[in-house]
Amino acid sequence: MENKVEVNLLFETLLSSPGMNEPVKLDIKLTRKATLALAAGLQAGLTGAKEGPSSLLFFAGEAVAADLGDFIERLLSKAGLTEVHEKLQQLSKA
Repeated sequence: MENKVEVNLLFETLLSSPGMNEPVKLDIKLTRKATLALAAGLQAGLTGAKEGPSSLLFFAGEAVAADLGDFIERLLSKAGLTEVHEKLQQLSKA
């Protein structure tokens, strides 16, 4: 239990550091394959963060989760992969 408290304190400390709420501009170039993989990984992380206080995303809050959700949508849209991603999600659920 003590270890969990220490991890929680570490996450809260990291997220309250100066400058953590400042926007950052990213200029990246990825293949479409890597873009799909990144989007899937981010979504899996967002889903896992809702399960319990064992991840940084859990402590970051709903605003950060919403920002990441918007980022995933923009990422897929710019790569022209929104429809492909949606169909892959449907297939993986079946």
